[in-house]
Amino acid sequence: MGDGRSPGRSTGGILAIAVAITAATVLIAPAAPAAAAPACGPSALGAAELDGFFAAPGLGATPTQEGYGGGDYPRAYPLPDGRVLWLFQDLHFSNDETLGDTDAAHNAGLIQSGDCFTILGGRGLDFAGGALTVHSRRWFWALDGEIGRDGKLWIFFAEMDNPSGAGAGIGTVPTGTWLARIDPTSLAVESFERAPDSGARLFGWSVASDDRWSYLYSHCYRQFASGDGELAGFDASCMPHAYVARVPLGDFLATPEYWTGSGWSADGAPVPVSSRGVANPMSVQWFGDTWVSVTKLDDWWGSSLIVDRAAAPEGPWETAFTWSVNGDRRCSECGNYGASLLPWLDADGNMTIALSNGAPFHLWRANAWLYRPSFYSSAVPDATAPLAATAPPSFPVPAGTAGVLAVDPVRLVDTRNPQDHPRLAPGATLRLDVTDIAPPGASAVALNLTAVASDDGFVTAHACSSARPETSNLNPAAGGVVTNAAIVPIGDGEVCFYAHAATDLLIDLNGWLTTASDVGLRPVDTRRLVDTRSALGGSARLAAGDTLAVPVVPPGSPATAVQLNLTAVQPGADGYVTVWPCGADRPTVSNLNPVAGVTRPNLVNVRVGEAGTVCLYTDQETDLLVDLLAEYRPGAPARFAAIEPRRVLDTRGGRRPAHAARSVVVALGTAVAVQTNVTATNTTAPGFLTVYPCFADPLPSTSNVNYAGAESTANSTSMRPGRGYGCVFASAPADVVVDVFGVWSVS
Repeated sequence: MGDGRSPGRSTGGILAIAVAITAATVLIAPAAPAAAAPACGPSALGAAELDGFFAAPGLGATPTQEGYGGGDYPRAYPLPDGRVLWLFQDLHFSNDETLGDTDAAHNAGLIQSGDCFTILGGRGLDFAGGALTVHSRRWFWALDGEIGRDGKLWIFFAEMDNPSGAGAGIGTVPTGTWLARIDPTSLAVESFERAPDSGARLFGWSVASDDRWSYLYSHCYRQFASGDGELAGFDASCMPHAYVARVPLGDFLATPEYWTGSGWSADGAPVPVSSRGVANPMSVQWFGDTWVSVTKLDDWWGSSLIVDRAAAPEGPWETAFTWSVNGDRRCSECGNYGASLLPWLDADGNMTIALSNGAPFHLWRANAWLYRPSFYSSAVPDATAPLAATAPPSFPVPAGTAGVLAVDPVRLVDTRNPQDHPRLAPGATLRLDVTDIAPPGASAVALNLTAVASDDGFVTAHACSSARPETSNLNPAAGGVVTNAAIVPIGDGEVCFYAHAATDLLIDLNGWLTTASDVGLRPVDTRRLVDTRSALGGSARLAAGDTLAVPVVPPGSPATAVQLNLTAVQPGADGYVTVWPCGADRPTVSNLNPVAGVTRPNLVNVRVGEAGTVCLYTDQETDLLVDLLAEYRPGAPARFAAIEPRRVLDTRGGRRPAHAARSVVVALGTAVAVQTNVTATNTTAPGFLTVYPCFADPLPSTSNVNYAGAESTANSTSMRPGRGYGCVFASAPADVVVDVFGVWSVS
């Protein structure tokens, strides 16, 4: 069906058409390719799980390359598709507990996907800077890094030099700072050059970002200034001090400004933000309301891990707690050092800290376990589980009173039939009276909206009893078919649909929010149930006319309905996809209206059918992705409260709140979840948006919005908080618009 319509139609409700011309709000067009890759397995990124992975020899081995045998100074970089890149200094390759003298690389690592690890590099194969490396004379050690504003992974490196050619020992000093630009999908190093501040203070030792800036912490790392030639010694003139510079968010090629003690200056002399001990290598992250630093004070020779907190990146830093790790040394001659605060929180909302272990060379080469990291779990300073947001949301968070009443889908409006419902003219408003079909106590209606537009424009849904808000639900482009779910307040019983451009509009009923229902929202960790590209869920690419049954909850589950994100990937032709409870007749509605060759998502609220399954029918060939977002269960305490739609974030104004994974941040306060419409616009390349709780573990391998270059698209979803914040990650540069329509909260 070339226009993407479903095979039939049904009507219901009472309609009246009213025309109103008002000023246009936001013009945002439709969407396109790129979808998040499926995860290898369940995520396992807590301290205990990581300890287990790294304790065993040969982690990540392949048939042609030995795995991780040992290495120090672990650095972890979250990637857009949910993977994590790990880099280590002087990684030694081995599948047993014996490490050779030369089977190593100066900077190499592992790629983690869920609970799967793959080795990266090999003997003499440095990840970055290999062409400039002179064995045991000049080499590069990885520092910190983040995803930049261009969507690339940027990692700082210390250039190390030992004039004697004796490798990492007495006489070795850092001589400069380099910067690698890395493709986050292929992990190809696209460029490797001196950093804008290429000095030996090593700005980029630790990297953390807030709503406007990326902060580059400095440590001189002169650990071989003294000693007995085997164990490390420190340059006491610089090792006690840490400094900080900043660049515009994600712009790592910009000229830094330095903290001078009274302000930020590109020309002023930096002053330390922390000075103590004989070595003070700060590893810093931003966790929403709190800046946190972890330091192994005095590094090798010290006995304590120190967790500091600050309200600002420059401090003042104050110690939250300290604990001794002296007893965790792995032998009498061993040391532990190089603390690294990982840029995510675990499933319990705790921080994870990596700590290097080492020993004299002859010991750890004979027992590789002495040269593998340990991992620690720690509460976030001042965090109040499970929420710690101090930034209030910009929308009300009323007590939820309405539960979910799911119904089998039915079509209420189809303006393609002009005898029943005329096509909407530019500036027209369609008024849908739901009084006669709404159940008692209904405050909002769950709909699926489809627009077939003649020109670029938008459609806004709202209660007719309220003024039209500055938001949008659908953003069709000329000649396109766009679908989106919406939960709309019904006010005094009429729902209005404003069309900016000439548009045919299809409205399907999926359910009600009513005080007469005790079915509440139960958030779940977002996970992919089906990906026909990889046969996840048991099915290959669907042919025209195929139906797929998807188990969404275990048989016997009390869940009566689920919230899904459905994505059609590279459809073979224009068509539609219908979702309904298995065991019931397929309704004459559509949930998704794919266009040939275009990847397109939509939110689906659907009743659970027999044996905990829902059914998906496609009238044209396509790949399908199905992500589970939430369950609706009797007695679940999170109930719905409709609010007047409002725009809470629009990065086109220049403000892009972010954390380590370059995600935009929305304060959600104490809400269990917030019903939103999320739009990507001003895109430059194909990509996707992922909506997830901030500071999660680390990013779910799912997608909510898919877009192409120079196009825009939107999708509805429920946004859950992590420590009071919801995050939206863009895999490729895009502006992000977030509109809120309702709140799931505890009454």
